[in-house]
Amino acid sequence: MYGLMLGNLNNQDFEDNRITSLACYVKKVEELYSILENENRENKENMDNDGNDSEKIHLENDGKRELYFRGQDSIDYRNTCPSLFRNEKYYANESNMINDFIAKYPDLFKDCQNNVDRLALMQHHQLPTRLLDLTTNALIALYFAVEKDNCKDGVVYVFNNFCNEKFVDKALKKSFSFELDKSLVIPHSNSKVLRIKSSKRDSFSDQVEIETSLARMKQTDSDDFITEVLRFYKELSECDKEIWGKAYLSYLKALSTGIDYSSLSFNTGKLLHKYDNFNNAIPTIRLYHAIERDSGNFDHIINPVEMYLPKIVTPRIIDQRIKNQQGLFMLVPFIFDNKGVGTESLLTKTQRLINTLLYTRRDVHTGKDKAIAFRISCCKKKKLRKELSNIGISKSFIYPDATSYAQDIANSYSKN
Repeated sequence: MYGLMLGNLNNQDFEDNRITSLACYVKKVEELYSILENENRENKENMDNDGNDSEKIHLENDGKRELYFRGQDSIDYRNTCPSLFRNEKYYANESNMINDFIAKYPDLFKDCQNNVDRLALMQHHQLPTRLLDLTTNALIALYFAVEKDNCKDGVVYVFNNFCNEKFVDKALKKSFSFELDKSLVIPHSNSKVLRIKSSKRDSFSDQVEIETSLARMKQTDSDDFITEVLRFYKELSECDKEIWGKAYLSYLKALSTGIDYSSLSFNTGKLLHKYDNFNNAIPTIRLYHAIERDSGNFDHIINPVEMYLPKIVTPRIIDQRIKNQQGLFMLVPFIFDNKGVGTESLLTKTQRLINTLLYTRRDVHTGKDKAIAFRISCCKKKKLRKELSNIGISKSFIYPDATSYAQDIANSYSKN
């Protein structure tokens, strides 16, 4: 995107995608999906060809790449952070806001089955949370980009379900004074061959339950747990990287089937002893108690290496708005950073993690990866709203309540 250099997006380069009409937008999105189809086909062929290579440590993505869209009515926001991270007082009182809201309106949450359901409802009622609204429908995202006549250009950002390894490297170098290899924190599948795993989770995922339960804990307890995770990361950074790549497969298997040190190599056993120390720490046990209060029985298995990066979460369809908007969320992680508070703003640290899921493609001229975004001039917003309305995407569809329908009806009679 020409001229769009957003500071809190780490000055990431964007393609020059300027939108002048609905037809223009649809064409560019179709081009994206055509490229995506080719990527997925090539990835499947690579997996089929290399699937029997038991010594291979890194392969292509383990699954299909998907696209998600986020529309914002102004590029001047200069970030894509959830509201919780835009105010440090909100962030410092996250658990208080969550628990106060539940205490005030307990009946509102009677049908919720887990913390993701609760956070989704709070997001619906505009409480600041660590959920970032996304959609699988590019047209819905476009509506949000053109929704307001605020004399600002709108923008649609494109995300996907696989971490960009270069962006993960960049985040790690900025986060830690010690060297932590990206293979430690990028999710991998538990298979014979180590493959990058999709960041997409459903609302009943154990990993999602762990992180949303942490959000409800007292600030002092969550801070203590973060300290334990950082200690675990520091110990992993001291492992031999060649040993780590092979040991990680055994590590994943041990977490899912139970730890039997007698069957593991010496180096893998050492790694799992580090995990034992983390798992038996008092802050970790407190988190287990918090999870069990919400979900009942829960195996005492937390994989701390998966907590560094964001997740794409598919919610239950708990209301018509989520259904119509084809909505899903990015669960933005806690900040694991040992370089000290104040070295960078909370917003910058958070955005760097969000960036790891930006969808990029290689610029054939420069050879650089460029993120995908679509910029809509403020003077085109009204036209695009009308074109979207003509195909049924209006305010009453996006916000299906009586007030929105009344406004749509009134607007239809006010037109010349």
